[in-house]
Amino acid sequence: MAHLIKLTDYQSQETILYNLDTVVSMERVKDTTVITTRWGRTQVTEALDDIVTKSKENILAAPGEI
Repeated sequence: MAHLIKLTDYQSQETILYNLDTVVSMERVKDTTVITTRWGRTQVTEALDDIVTKSKENILAAPGEI
């Protein structure tokens, strides 16, 4: 089962559904968080603490509430 959370793309400001299972690393760079996966990199507006909080909320959410 994929671990999905909603994040905001830094450049387009659009909401993206992100699969945390593909993450290799995350690091804060100035006002963005750079997420590196097996396939590339994405910049999001959320801070690392916000991403951790969202991921924990997702674990507790019932299917369909994400």
